Amino acid sequence: MISLVTGATGFLGSRLARRLAERGDRVRVLARPTSDRRRIAGLDVEIRTGDITDRSSVEAALDGAEAVYHVAALYELGTPDPARMETINVGGTRNVLEAAARRAIPAVHVSSVVALGPSGPAPVGESHWRAETPRSAYEATKRAAHEIARELARGGASVRIALPVTIYGPDDPSLVGRFHAHFLRGHIPVGALADMTMSLVHVDDCAAGLVRIAEAGHNGEEYILCGDAVTFRRWIEALARVAGRAAPRVWLPDWLLRGTAPFARLAAPVAGLSSSLVREGMAMAEDVHWSFSAEKARRDLAWTSRSLEDGLRTVVAFHRR
Repeated sequence: MISLVTGATGFLGSRLARRLAERGDRVRVLARPTSDRRRIAGLDVEIRTGDITDRSSVEAALDGAEAVYHVAALYELGTPDPARMETINVGGTRNVLEAAARRAIPAVHVSSVVALGPSGPAPVGESHWRAETPRSAYEATKRAAHEIARELARGGASVRIALPVTIYGPDDPSLVGRFHAHFLRGHIPVGALADMTMSLVHVDDCAAGLVRIAEAGHNGEEYILCGDAVTFRRWIEALARVAGRAAPRVWLPDWLLRGTAPFARLAAPVAGLSSSLVREGMAMAEDVHWSFSAEKARRDLAWTSRSLEDGLRTVVAFHRR
């Protein structure tokens, strides 16, 4: 079976490509000429040079494919180029999913729970939807891409939608990975957003979930891939226990954080952060939660995920190596 994976040089896509190759699929990846291919080095995969924003290279990569996993996306809070993000996340999704639909190739589209919008503190499922102004360019583009996938599925295309929550794990290049690395160096004496609920999933569990969606999912269905839903305080305390470090003793109240937001944006460059990143990051966290449930994926796909502490052990082990 030839499985095409977009975004295979990235954090999640590379784990998915490895899983497919290890189970015996012929794995084909679509990679830009400038992509860092370190994560797929040594994997038995066929590399097709191209770009999801170039429809002709997408069409060529789909020749002979029997399944496609559309993982590629630009994930960047505070992006300096929202138009480029839209070209990749929205236009690229349309190119891949429409080309697969014309050839009747089953597709798993990797969306995100940010497309559904924030929640309350109690976990919500796939029917959740908050139709309000997106808080970031990333949220806006992932929602638009999600709508494309839904539209094609309603039209009869073989499309299944994965909805990962915040993904973490070893060698994570995202803000979450940078936070883990920073904490493990012992530089987080003060915490914030103590009671905000976040949902997390280990990258390897997420990759396994994508395969389960392709194997056992149904066209037009959406599946949240989520491990534990915990408050920021519980997340950081779990990391501290696993790493044998002290958790923050002081937690800033939310009202103070809101009051200092304008100053944080001004001071961001001193910390090596853009003011737009701070602005969008705080907007994604202000008076909301990101609390989700994977009950449907566990019930319908027999998918499982590890506990947060077990997952964080792999992160700590990676950094200690």
